[in-house]
Amino acid sequence: MLRRLRTPSGLLPLLCLSLAASTFSSAETVWVEAESAVNPRMAKHPWYGNQVKKDRLSGGEWLSNFGDEPGSAECVAELPADGTWTLWLRANPVASGMEVRVDSGEWRAVDFTKARGQQNIADDDKPDLRFIAWVGAGAHSLKAGKHTIAFRTVGGPSNHGGVDCLVLTNDGFIPQGITHPDARPAAGPDVWFPLLAGGDPVSPDSVIDLSSLNPAPAGRFGAVTASGKNLVFASDSTKKPVKFWGVNANQEQGGLTREESLKRIAWLRANGVNIVRQHTVFDEVTTDGRIDPKKLAEFDWWFSELKKAGIYMDWSVFYHFPVREGDGYPKELFAELEPMGGKNSGLRDTYGIITVSPELQNIRRKVMLELLNHKNAITGLRYAEDPALDMVEFQNEDSVFFWNPLGDLVSPQPKRWPLHAARLRQQWCAWAKAKYSSDEKLKAAWGGLDGESLAKGELSLMGPYELDTGGIRGSHAGRTARAGDQLRFLAEMQSGFFRKCEAAVRAAGFKGLTITTNWQGGSSLTEQTNLWTDNVGSMIDRHTYFGGGAGGHGIQEGKVSADSNLSTPGDGLFQIALRQMENKPFSITEWTMSPPNQWKLEAAPIIAFYGLGLQGWDASFHFAQSGMGFGEGWPRMTSYATDTPHYLGQFPALAFAVLKGHFQEGPPVAARRVKEERFFSGQPAWLEGKDGGTPFEAFAAGRVTVDFTGQGKSVNEVDRWRDAGAKTIRSATGELTWDYGQGRILVHSPKTQGVIGHPGRKPVKLPAVKVECLTEFVSLILTPLDDQPLAQSHRILITALARDKQTGARYSTDGTVLEAAGTPPLLLEPVQATIRLAGAPPVSVRPLDHRGVPKAGSGLKAGPDGSFHIDGTSEAYLYEVRR
Repeated sequence: MLRRLRTPSGLLPLLCLSLAASTFSSAETVWVEAESAVNPRMAKHPWYGNQVKKDRLSGGEWLSNFGDEPGSAECVAELPADGTWTLWLRANPVASGMEVRVDSGEWRAVDFTKARGQQNIADDDKPDLRFIAWVGAGAHSLKAGKHTIAFRTVGGPSNHGGVDCLVLTNDGFIPQGITHPDARPAAGPDVWFPLLAGGDPVSPDSVIDLSSLNPAPAGRFGAVTASGKNLVFASDSTKKPVKFWGVNANQEQGGLTREESLKRIAWLRANGVNIVRQHTVFDEVTTDGRIDPKKLAEFDWWFSELKKAGIYMDWSVFYHFPVREGDGYPKELFAELEPMGGKNSGLRDTYGIITVSPELQNIRRKVMLELLNHKNAITGLRYAEDPALDMVEFQNEDSVFFWNPLGDLVSPQPKRWPLHAARLRQQWCAWAKAKYSSDEKLKAAWGGLDGESLAKGELSLMGPYELDTGGIRGSHAGRTARAGDQLRFLAEMQSGFFRKCEAAVRAAGFKGLTITTNWQGGSSLTEQTNLWTDNVGSMIDRHTYFGGGAGGHGIQEGKVSADSNLSTPGDGLFQIALRQMENKPFSITEWTMSPPNQWKLEAAPIIAFYGLGLQGWDASFHFAQSGMGFGEGWPRMTSYATDTPHYLGQFPALAFAVLKGHFQEGPPVAARRVKEERFFSGQPAWLEGKDGGTPFEAFAAGRVTVDFTGQGKSVNEVDRWRDAGAKTIRSATGELTWDYGQGRILVHSPKTQGVIGHPGRKPVKLPAVKVECLTEFVSLILTPLDDQPLAQSHRILITALARDKQTGARYSTDGTVLEAAGTPPLLLEPVQATIRLAGAPPVSVRPLDHRGVPKAGSGLKAGPDGSFHIDGTSEAYLYEVRR
């Protein structure tokens, strides 16, 4: 982790004596505040040093340097015993160079690539240089007594750097945030407890390891293909449907060593993950927009190790694909593309505009084929012929029907891409001329030309705003037929692009699944036509997000999107259910309900039980996993993190239910069956959601589908399963009840059972268990790990989660404002519940740690009636019941 550097001359460290008030010590850990330095040589800048959130700093202050000269200081730590002591620094990891020395040892560089729990401490939340994180600075053999720890800032912009505090520990303590090791409150029934998840993420003593559910290697049963609405293995003559429970998990070259990557793979497999999405492949294996052989070889290793573990891969190949002058794109059009990758990179961004440029599509398609035809030296197979490559996505989050590019291109004087816009108007005019031949016929068909003529060689287009489900508006208001023709013109353009991609990957020998795009139109009308073009691929896919707050992609103090999905079935995160085709597989390759929303634990069970269960979806990929274990606090302070109990902590229960088929697929309760021509009429092919027609609530009752073969009659039977008085919707399978009046879901399949949301104070009676819960909002799931009906199961996993927050985090009374973000570690609200299982009484009830390893002690005691109580006393969210 550390490397030896020559000490620059003229840089003399200064000694600071540890003050009693700024040093904490125990038998195993010594904690020293860096700002206790006596006369340190550190230039404290009024912006860099003072304009920071001091409530996120240990002791409310830090020692910082920002100026023309490097900074330096020394601290003293008094150790209580001889031994090997691990040094940790809480320092600024962003664009900062820092060296450290213990006593008279050698100066060594601090490796900030392994920083933990990084947080923005800028008081204005700007993502500049003001950050803080913990980083290990090596293990040192030290005697009892006083030792000096020197640090200095070298290099980086303005020699900047800062140290909050330092820790020396000999018992494996891993610091998180500003919480001292003795600061944990005593465990109690309602006391929120910290998640302290260091070390190896997988243990041989775990009782919930799901590795056996992944037959290895991936691809052993042949390619995964579409058979009607299901996924199947090509070599499986039974055509048994296959489900995928996955995550977005980029290789992130340079972030983890190979040894750490293997631990990451083992952790994913142990938690039931059988597929990962690489987003994007191109970015992972290129340098400056060109395929890098070294990076590609390292990616080959990553793919091969996942394959060995029985984990498949989905390729999201491109996002913001770059081109450079000389790639074959016309010079005048190239000049309109936006620069990317830095001033001197020479790269230009094709995002959005590529959807209307056949030349750019050809350039990108050649790169996709180059990757598919690359032979992995470890597997010995070209990627195109490797059945462990499950899915290939042609493009990520890009569609001609979205605001980018259509909103810009339709402007009479576009700020971006004026030549591209003119070319699109010309293509549109040529299309119309080929169909109608004259202004007279065109005027008759459209009801007017609004002052335009085919003779001008251009026709204006409408954007997503004008192409509205409620009626065509804007400069061509009321021109429904014209709108229909424009939708057909754009649809033919986009589907033609997709067909060329489909033909190319099939010609390369790829037999797996193809996805055209996971994106949407800019209006409900354009989205319907966009969906029509997606039928070119073998599976329909969408992305969906909910929650979050003022920080957008990150977490910061301010407004919180504080709604729950439970009061509005099928709305919010789950509107994408309306995009499932009747006879085609369906996946969601990106989804999350983001912190600091306090109700986000509801999302993953609904995706599993309703999405991959009742709806019959085929694959789910949570966005996004990173690292080889649980992150610290709200991991990386990002809105997108799998590595937290609300997501990966529920995976053992959810993956087991999905992969073992605990929930039946429901019958269609809302089947929109329309003729293809309807998509090009300028009117909606169907109505849905708030516009009328198919209600969002159909998601809670049974399958929601669309079909445009023109076969059969539409179905809308949602009200059959709704009790409007009780405000409940019971699934057509009888296994789920969505109680939107109380804001909860009752899970009552024969095997998996539980309650999600507000349980209420009255006992919750399910077929094989009764629960009395004191906690306001929970995800309480009982999983029979022997795959027997719950009433007969001899081995049951209980997953009991409530809200989470960082230490020191504070919300407004109504939860709509995050007043203080706090720091790691993450605190978990305990679920307080009395549980009584039907059938034989428990022989043992054991609290488990985050890896599924039984915690020390005798476990919980069951009463004479077989009931037992769980709460914060155990400081656990997982329990194993044996009987």
